[in-house]
Amino acid sequence: MDSSKSRPVARNGFRAPSRVLIYSQDGMGLGHLRRTHNIAREIVTQAPRSEILVLADSPVAPFFVPFRGIRYEKLPTILKTGPSTWKAISGTSGMKRALKARGTCILGALHSFRPDAILVDHMPVGALGELRPMLDAAKRMKHPPKLVLGLRDILDEPTTIRRTWDEFDAFDYLKLYDQVLIYGCQEIFDAAESYGLTKTARQVAYTHYVVNDHCPLGDTSRPSKPYVLVMGGGGADAFPLANAFVKAWPEIKKPDLEACILPGPNMLPRDKSRLRTRARALGIRVPRGKVDAIPWIREATAVVTMAGYNSLCEVLRWGRPALIVPRRGPSAEQRMRARRFTERRIAAFLDWDDLTTESLARELIALLDAKGVPDLDNIPSLDGASRAARTILSVLEASEPPELPLRRGNGNGMASAAGHPAAEAKR
Repeated sequence: MDSSKSRPVARNGFRAPSRVLIYSQDGMGLGHLRRTHNIAREIVTQAPRSEILVLADSPVAPFFVPFRGIRYEKLPTILKTGPSTWKAISGTSGMKRALKARGTCILGALHSFRPDAILVDHMPVGALGELRPMLDAAKRMKHPPKLVLGLRDILDEPTTIRRTWDEFDAFDYLKLYDQVLIYGCQEIFDAAESYGLTKTARQVAYTHYVVNDHCPLGDTSRPSKPYVLVMGGGGADAFPLANAFVKAWPEIKKPDLEACILPGPNMLPRDKSRLRTRARALGIRVPRGKVDAIPWIREATAVVTMAGYNSLCEVLRWGRPALIVPRRGPSAEQRMRARRFTERRIAAFLDWDDLTTESLARELIALLDAKGVPDLDNIPSLDGASRAARTILSVLEASEPPELPLRRGNGNGMASAAGHPAAEAKR
């Protein structure tokens, strides 16, 4: 009996896939984990009887509010230290054992979960090539799963990515994928051309940027007055930025303006403690516990943040004026994104190497007094979660994927101000 014939048809016309396996590699922050959750949620919304298993190595996985049909399996966390170097973090017994445990879990999920589709996040062969045995085994299966690779808008400098992918035979494995999705707009960065994807990949499409379309409820700890929000994603490397803001706050503070810092779940406990002590003396709020940044971003007067993918996308979704301070490394990704966004006047920019108490105060005061940042006409389209889910489901159904052109996104890939969530949220 063909089990596919008995699958119910979802409201969007898709037969509900039996299973989708997602590999999410995010050892430092929340970015990949949040984007994975957003796309997984869209898949089960468009095809309601889907089952999704996420293999995640974020230190705080699963973190987000559970959603029907989505479950998580935790991989031992490893942390990227350079273009092709990694280290195991607390809770593992060195890289060799961590990689062995991860490999066992990944292969085990393939054979026990038996997915209809596999979505691989960020790297065609995974961290240090760890997905190669799973990809080889998948292609040997009697009914091999469809393979989809999802890449954020900017990975790193093109020469770095090409060299690293060559080192781990990633371009050879790229040929196995039925579809490559780029979570961005070609007009901002041409990832397909820059990273040499068009020479090898079978299908490449730009989905636009991915945001959370389901804003969680806020909490009562947010101020009733206007406030500046400082955040650094997962927070593992955000202490220097948050600490500089605390020192700069006496110069920035205006009547009826408060300040809040979200340290992130991965900030070291000793750094959180130091930050809270210094912030408390100046009346700056530093919430405790598990905090989702989105409701705080939505209500903020202005945001100071690093240049992580999800942090910036959520800031743009709500049209908040933002000062972005991209981290130094381990890749050039954040600096590259920051420059492209500031060229379009959708954020203000301060280089990490220029970060001082004085420079932060000066740039933030200028942002608070400025008009026209963000320029809503230049905010990129933010419907990437829905478009990515549609494409994955279409690939799974072996039908023609929805038209997500390689050369142009949706029109020019930029959202108009009219009807944009940012325009509606702008105060």
